[in-house]
Amino acid sequence: MAGRRKVSKDEFPQELKRFNWGAFLLNWIWGIMHKQYITLLYFVACIIPVLGPLAISIWFGFAGNKWAWESKDWNSVDEFNEAQRGWVKLWFILATLGLILTLKFIFVFVLIANLEV
Repeated sequence: MAGRRKVSKDEFPQELKRFNWGAFLLNWIWGIMHKQYITLLYFVACIIPVLGPLAISIWFGFAGNKWAWESKDWNSVDEFNEAQRGWVKLWFILATLGLILTLKFIFVFVLIANLEV
């Protein structure tokens, strides 16, 4: 199996030349954890509303696998892929919690606004 063979840090596997959703979705957090501090440029990109953060996140998504591969000595491509899938799972958990909390705050706000004093 090609995914199980030990691959050198300097040899970037062909099968990893694809979009990294973890780097796209959790950009600067993902970057710090992979020692890719260039992802902190996300905050500079926020000067341009919507387009800035979106454009730089797309760049991170395309460069993410290469950056993550170079950040650590991975035992295999499978190990690498599993770690990167974990970032997407983390994003789904955080997004779900954020949505739940937002809906709770809206509910409480509407409830308080409709109370008769």
